[in-house]
Amino acid sequence: MANFCSECGSALSPDARFCAECGAAVSGAESIVAPVTSPASVPAPPPVIDVEADGASPAPRRTGLLLGGAALLAVAIAGGAWLGLSSSGEKAATAQNADADEDRAAAETATLYAVAEANLRDKASLQGSKIVGSLKRGEKAAGTLITDERGKQWLKLDGGSGFVSLANLAKAAPPALASLDGSDRITTAQCSVLETAAAGAASKMVLKPGAAVRLVGATADGFTEVGLPGGGVGYMPAASACATEPSPAKGAVVNSLIQFDARSCELGPELEPYFERARKTREGQNIEETEEEYDFPVDKRFRGLRVTAVIVGYEWQGVAFGDPASKVQATFRQMGFKIDKNGDFTVDDDVAVSTTIRATDAGSRARGQSELICGV
Repeated sequence: MANFCSECGSALSPDARFCAECGAAVSGAESIVAPVTSPASVPAPPPVIDVEADGASPAPRRTGLLLGGAALLAVAIAGGAWLGLSSSGEKAATAQNADADEDRAAAETATLYAVAEANLRDKASLQGSKIVGSLKRGEKAAGTLITDERGKQWLKLDGGSGFVSLANLAKAAPPALASLDGSDRITTAQCSVLETAAAGAASKMVLKPGAAVRLVGATADGFTEVGLPGGGVGYMPAASACATEPSPAKGAVVNSLIQFDARSCELGPELEPYFERARKTREGQNIEETEEEYDFPVDKRFRGLRVTAVIVGYEWQGVAFGDPASKVQATFRQMGFKIDKNGDFTVDDDVAVSTTIRATDAGSRARGQSELICGV
């Protein structure tokens, strides 16, 4: 069928798109536009919608999912790495904390030795505490280290048996003493005090001239053990320049040597180490209880008297003097004791022991001119 132009009525060819006469477009013909190609044309990705519009969920986008998956993967990898680092870091920190706790625990517990006879107290304080026992020289003590309100350290003994000041303790057992002294002295030269009685031992402190020390005694290998001003002990070579002389505070020092109690025969803590040594030596020689006495040499001054020995026997003990009995009796009378002309102490009737100051007999003259004897 022939087609005609709707504008001018001219005949149209079957495939005409425009009228040859008037140029009008043929009605119903499709307009075909050739696509324009771009050599590097890449469609832009759809925008990522972060919020929902009007309550409707955005349609899923494959590219968005891929990008989101890559991002999640990166986060997961980074997170995994962080978790791994965090985990190992936490383990390392935990291990370090455990090590620190073990070190702290090790630092808080200790096994130490008494450098001299030391008091045990019911609490870690010199003020308001009670003495509940004592440690002997060289006795081992195990416990926990604590610090009091004044910053002083104490050892709280295992088993709750008491507290002992760290000033009276040392890491190693003290050496055996060949001789005892116990007198208070002052240094006449600057000298170094050693930690232990050994050649090449580390220096513990330096004492200046005039420092107050106590001569504890001499060790078997040629050192002098001294009690230090702040507590504890140190050691000096016997031939060192650390010369000492008697303390100028003689009134308090010398008068405290003998603290005699006529009711119990106790002669005070200053002489007790000598009595203990004498008892042990007597026992070691297998002396029968009721038989021979034993004396241990001492060289100390007391109120103008010279103390030369302590003596132990069967149920009695005493002190020997290098002075005549009359001088010793006069000194004890000045101290307030009632002594008759025979040298016997006057005591109350309920006192079971007796005391006398007498001249030594010929067999005992080597230890002194006179002696104070107290016992049953």
